[in-house]
Order: sequence, then C-alpha cells, then structure tokens
Amino acid sequence: MSRNVLVALAVVGSLLLAGCAGDPVGTSPTTTPADAGSTSGEQETTTAPTPDGETRTTDAGGPTQGTENESRPQVTLRDANGTRLGIVTVMVSDTGSERYTGLSETEDLNESEGMLFVYDSPQRDAAYVMRDMAFPLDIVFVAPNGTITTIHHAETEPGESGGELTRYPGDGQYVLEVNRGYANRTGLGVGDTVEIPAAIATSDATPTPTAGGGE
Repeated sequence: MSRNVLVALAVVGSLLLAGCAGDPVGTSPTTTPADAGSTSGEQETTTAPTPDGETRTTDAGGPTQGTENESRPQVTLRDANGTRLGIVTVMVSDTGSERYTGLSETEDLNESEGMLFVYDSPQRDAAYVMRDMAFPLDIVFVAPNGTITTIHHAETEPGESGGELTRYPGDGQYVLEVNRGYANRTGLGVGDTVEIPAAIATSDATPTPTAGGGE
C-alpha cells in the first residue's frame, strides 16, 4: 500500500475518534426536579388525615394545627365582692340525654375542668345522683343570674343504683360539676357567682358583684 494511502487512512481515523468524544445526541434537561432540594427558605408543608377524616395542613416539624387544642368554654367564679376565685374550662351538657349521662363516662377531670349543665328555664328541686361515677364531685347549683344557691360534696357510690343512690337536690338554671373539694380549695360558697359566656347561657348569667347573696 502506498505511503499516500496510509496517510489518508490515518487522517480519516482521527476525524472519527474526534466525533465520538463529543456530547451525545439528546442532552439532559437543564431544569432540576421540583423536589431536588429547594433553597428558597419556604417551610415545607405536609398533609395528614385526622381521626375524624378531615385532612389538615401542618408545618413540617411543627405542631399540628387545629387538633385537640380547640378551646372549650370557660366560666369564671367570683366571690360576692367580685374577686375572682377561679376559672373552669367546661364541657357543656344541654340536652336530656347529655344531662342523664353527665360525667359517668369520664375517667377523671383536671383541677380546672368541669361540666356545666344548662337548662332552658329555672329548675325547682332538681336532684343529681352519682350514677356510675368513677370519682367524687362538687355539685354547684346556679341561679339564672349566676348566683350560687347550693353546693354539695358528693362521694362515689359503687354498686348502688336507682333509688339506692343519694339524691343531691337544688334550685337553679345551671349546675356546675367539678372535682370534689374544688369549692373548698378556692373558697367558693353559696352567694358567690358563676359568670357564664353568653354563647352558652340561656339567661343573663353575668351578674355584677352586688348580685350576690343566696338563700
């Protein structure tokens, strides 16, 4: 083979090798995936189903929004001079079935928790019993204007039912139940007042200090 032919073959081979060293056809995209590590400083959010089937948005790594911390109504306890004795966060019981069940399906209460029984009109000689209760209570009868008329300190009565249960009578349009001894610990007594939020009150139960004075 002549020298000129060999030189020509060498030149062609060099050109072919140079072509293989370039970028392949079909380049990679220049944009990155949306989840490829954002540096914008915005906090990531996630969603998770809740027990009631509702989906709520939460900040990643932060507390869940709108869960068990939704506030319950609170009632304020004051003495006859208007001095605040305590604030009780209450579960509201305002139907016949709710009043019958009361706290009998509740295992315990925190010191500043209770149940408020609400009636549409004043009740005369209403009687409460400790049916199926797991812990003792103070039972506080409250007049339509918020004045406390009667306080009972009730013990549990395991095994008792029906007519065997002790009856705790009183007059009022509201009844507040709290842990037994709460009234003594706060100094709450007959003639003191319970301020009930207008949203749950069925009468004007936000008395002025001079509205005190029970039976």
